Amino acid sequence: MFQKEGSSTIGGKKDVALRKSDRRKLRDRVLDALFTGTGSEIISEKEEWITRAEKLIDDAIVAPKGEDVLSRKLKLPSGDHATLFLRTASGPLFGDSSLVNATANGTLSYDDIIKSFPITWPYHQSTQPILLEYEDSDRKVSLIPLLPLLAALPPPLGKPASTTPTSASPTENTDNNNESRTYRIPNIVVHSEVSKYICRGADLMRSGIRSFPSPWTLRQSKGRLVSISIIGNPQPVAIGMIEKELFREYCYPKNGNRGAAAGGGGREAGDFVGPGRKGVGVTIVNCYGDDLWTNSLPTKSVAAFGSNAVAKGAVGNPLGGGVYDDGNFGNVGFVDGTRVHPILDFDSDDDESESGESDENGEEEVKNECEEGAEGAMADMAQLHLSDQKEETSTTATSVDKSAEEETGPDHDDILEDAFYASLLYLLSSKTALPMPVSVYYAKHLLAAVPTTGPRLDMKQTTYKKIGPFLKEMESTGVIQLGASKDGKDRFAFLTGIVKNHPDLNQFKRDWKKEVEASGGDASMVGVASATEKKKLAVVDLFIVPRHVSDGLQLDNDAVMATNAKTDERKGTGFLTKTECRALLENYIEKESLLDPKGKGRVLVNGPLCDALYRISKKNKQAGQTTEYPTSVKRKDLIEKWIERMDKGHALVQMPGSKILNLGRGGPKPVDIEVEFRQGNRRKFLTRLRGMEEYGIAGEALSQDVSQRFACSSSIETDPVGRPALKKGRVELVFQGHLSEELTALLTGDEKMTSHGGVKGSEYSLPKSVINVMLRKGIPARKKR
Repeated sequence: MFQKEGSSTIGGKKDVALRKSDRRKLRDRVLDALFTGTGSEIISEKEEWITRAEKLIDDAIVAPKGEDVLSRKLKLPSGDHATLFLRTASGPLFGDSSLVNATANGTLSYDDIIKSFPITWPYHQSTQPILLEYEDSDRKVSLIPLLPLLAALPPPLGKPASTTPTSASPTENTDNNNESRTYRIPNIVVHSEVSKYICRGADLMRSGIRSFPSPWTLRQSKGRLVSISIIGNPQPVAIGMIEKELFREYCYPKNGNRGAAAGGGGREAGDFVGPGRKGVGVTIVNCYGDDLWTNSLPTKSVAAFGSNAVAKGAVGNPLGGGVYDDGNFGNVGFVDGTRVHPILDFDSDDDESESGESDENGEEEVKNECEEGAEGAMADMAQLHLSDQKEETSTTATSVDKSAEEETGPDHDDILEDAFYASLLYLLSSKTALPMPVSVYYAKHLLAAVPTTGPRLDMKQTTYKKIGPFLKEMESTGVIQLGASKDGKDRFAFLTGIVKNHPDLNQFKRDWKKEVEASGGDASMVGVASATEKKKLAVVDLFIVPRHVSDGLQLDNDAVMATNAKTDERKGTGFLTKTECRALLENYIEKESLLDPKGKGRVLVNGPLCDALYRISKKNKQAGQTTEYPTSVKRKDLIEKWIERMDKGHALVQMPGSKILNLGRGGPKPVDIEVEFRQGNRRKFLTRLRGMEEYGIAGEALSQDVSQRFACSSSIETDPVGRPALKKGRVELVFQGHLSEELTALLTGDEKMTSHGGVKGSEYSLPKSVINVMLRKGIPARKKR
C-alpha cells in the first residue's frame, strides 16, 4: 500500500496532535484490535506478557507530557482516504533498559525474553507510524497496527523456540497455546527467500505461505488482518489483509464443506494455500522497506552510540538482538529494507541428511521460481507445515497428488479451439450482426461456448496467453476476418467476418453432430447450448440493517450479516433480501411475545422497537417536528415501517442462473442518456451517453458499435466542457442525432422498443431500471418519423 515513494505523505495535510480524550479512545480501540479480550478478561498471573504489552500500548498512545500522538490524513494511491497515526520520539529513558540478545544465547528461556520487552515507547530518535485507520471497499473501517508498534510487542507466534508455530484450534486448551490464542491478529510464516519480494512491494502469493492459521483464528481477526514473519525470525516483517475470496472460501465454505471451518474434517488449509496454489493470498498494507519505513528512519545512526548502545539511551529488542533506533526495528535479521534473514536456530526431528539435501534443493528451486514472478515460491520446499495438516507424511502425499494432477490436467488449447468453433457456429445460426468488438465476442460468445460440465477455460494456461494472438492465428487459416480499430492502433479490434464453408469449420461441425448423436441428441452434452442462451441482467433490491437497530433490538448477528444466505456472494456481507429482512422482525416479535391479545393482526410496540422505528432524529427535533409514539400497530403497517427504516442496497444479477455480479449500497449506478440541441441549430440533435463502464461496457467499443449500427458520427470525450466531471478512466460518448430510443433498445436488448433495424442482434442486456433518459428543454419526446 505504501511502496511508492511519497505514498505515506501524498495528499496529507499538516499533522495534528490528538487530544488526551481522543488518545484514550484510540488506546481502547488498539487493545480491541490486538487482543481477543481486554483488562481482567485476559490477564492472569501467568500472562505477564499481556501486562507488559498493555503498559507499552498505554505509554505509546496515552503519551506522557511532552510527547504526542499525531494524526495525518492521507489519500492512498488507490484513491481511498485513510488516517495515519504517528508517535513522536520518546523522551529520556526510564524503566528497564537491559538488552537481551536471544540470538546469542540459545538457552535463554522464553519467560526471560518476555520480561525484557519494553514497557515504555522504545524509539528515541524519530517519529514512528503506529496505526492506520482505513475504510475498505465494503465501507468497513479497520484499525491496523503498523510494524514499529508490533516490533515492540512480544511476538504473536508464542514461544520462539518452536520450529513450526501454528495457531490452536478453538477446542485446544494447553499452556503452549495460551499466548497465541489471546492475540487477535494471527501470524503467517513464509520462507526467507519470499521476504525480499515482499520488501520490494509484492503482495504475498498463496503458494508462498508455509503456515496458515485455522479458520476459527482468522475469523477472530478484525478486518481480515494477519502479520507475516519468516521461518527462524518471529518478528513480523509485514502486516496485511487476507484476500477476500480466500477468506470467504476458507473461513465460510460452501454447504457440505463446513468441517474445515469448524476445525474438524472437510477441506484443509493445503487446499487453499501452499505449493501449486495460485493467486494473491495476502494484500500487504505495511512492510519492512516501504515508504513508511523510509520516512521513519532515525536521524542519528545507532553506530554513533558505540558498542554500549543501551547504556547511552538506546532500548534493546530482546528477541531481535539489536536496538530499536537502528532503523531495523531492533532486529539483526532485517537488512537495509531489502530482506529478512533467520536469527534463531531450530531443532529438527527429521533425518538430518535428508533434511539438509531437501532444504538445499528447495531453496534453489524457490530462488528460480521467485525470479520468474514469485508465484510458486514454496512449490518444492520440504516439510510444508500447515496448521490444519496433522502429519508431514500427509502433506508430502498431498503435494505429490497435486503435482500429478497438474501434469495430467486438461489441455486448455483444445478447450479454446473447441469453444472457438462452437461460438462461430452459433454466430452463423443466429445471424448475429458483424462486425463485433473482439472483447464482446470473447466475453459473450467464446467463453459461453465452453462446456459447462467440463473444466473451465483459463487463457493463461494456453500457449497464446491472450485472445488476440489466438484470433490472429485463426485469421491466418482463413476461417475468420479481423478489422482494425478506428484510430488504427489495434489491428485486431473487431471480428468482421466468418467463412462459413471453411474446411476446418465444416470438419468441426461434422464431429459435433457425431457427438450429439452419441450423447442421445442432447446438444448441451457437448457444450454448445450454453452459447445459444442469452444472458440478461437484473437489479434486485436488498436491505441492510442499521447498526443502531441491530444493537438496540439485540438481533442475531448471523441473521443480520446474512451468514446463511443461499448465495455465496451474499454470505457475511449484511445484504438481506426483503424476505430475510422481514424474518428478522417476525423473529423479534415472537421472541418478545409482542402479539397484541386485544387486537387481531396487531403488534405491541415495546421500548427498543419504538426507538428503532419511530424515534425522531435530532435534526428533525430542532426543526420542530413531533410525533406520537404508538403502543400497538397493525402488523402490515409495522412491516412497512421496518422496511422503510432499513438502509437500501442492490445486487446486479445475471439471469438465468441468478449469479450475483455485484453488490452495492444505495441504488444501482445509472447509465445516463441525454439529448440536447446542437449548438446554433435547433433542428438537429446530439445524444450523450455516460456510465456504461459500470456494467463492463468499454466506451470506445460501444462508440464504434453504435456508429456502425445507426450510421451516425460519434466522438469520445474524457473531460467534457460545461458538463459534470467524469471519474478517472470514464468517458462520455457523443452521437449525432436523437438516439434515446435506439440506445435504450440496444443497451437493454429489447428490439420492440424501436423500429430501427440496427438494434437487432444486440449483445447488451442491461436492466431497464438503470437506463436514465433526460431530454433537454424543447426536445420532443418522440422523433418525427
